[in-house]
Amino acid sequence: MPLFLFVAVAIEFALKLVLSHPAPPDERVRTVALLPFIHVPLANSFPSGHVLRTTFLAAIVRGIPGWVGVVLVLLMLVSRVYLGEHWLSDCIGGLVIGLVVAGFGYAAVGQREENAPVGRPGAARRR
Repeated sequence: MPLFLFVAVAIEFALKLVLSHPAPPDERVRTVALLPFIHVPLANSFPSGHVLRTTFLAAIVRGIPGWVGVVLVLLMLVSRVYLGEHWLSDCIGGLVIGLVVAGFGYAAVGQREENAPVGRPGAARRR
């Protein structure tokens, strides 16, 4: 399942390179550059990678209540818009792509687990 995170990031970068959707103007940005020498120079902002990755991880992590994942995703979404890093459409796009990739991951892993033999790996099944 973690490999699907790389798929999600690849989709994010491909869309940012292909779709012409500029980020909000610099006058709206409220962020503070903690590491000013690290910057990814992408002119386009669709989809929001932060929201995409947060959504994907919240969808696949087990052991936490669903409402916690929803709150984390909403906090990330609101923070990206408030800080002026993304438009709301960028964040909604990241949310949808994160959910879709997590869904494909669950479908692939669930299908593999259904066909897996019962018992230790390499051990013959006894009837």
